[in-house]
Amino acid sequence: MSDLALALTIAGMAAVTFGPRLLPTLFLAAAALPAPVVVWLRQVPPAVIAALLAPALFAPAGRLDLGPGNFTLWLALPTLLLAWRTRNFYLTIAFGIGSLALLRLVAG
Repeated sequence: MSDLALALTIAGMAAVTFGPRLLPTLFLAAAALPAPVVVWLRQVPPAVIAALLAPALFAPAGRLDLGPGNFTLWLALPTLLLAWRTRNFYLTIAFGIGSLALLRLVAG
């Protein structure tokens, strides 16, 4: 692939990646959205997080695993409780990663 073709490919990929993110921001920056749309948009980040976490929690090996050996699932419960009670992102992340590392160290 020539340097020009590579540069055009990268530029095209950047346009396709950033275009859908930038255009709504430009057009909606000064607009007031209706209340139902704002309420709906607030649900997008939790839905994305849930969609990303569910396979890792419930099927870490590619199949459903609700057994006692699924450490990530069982440690997610107290981590979720901590997140709900404290609403502290960094404390929740530190607790979740630290407790999983400690359990894997102890359990082997």
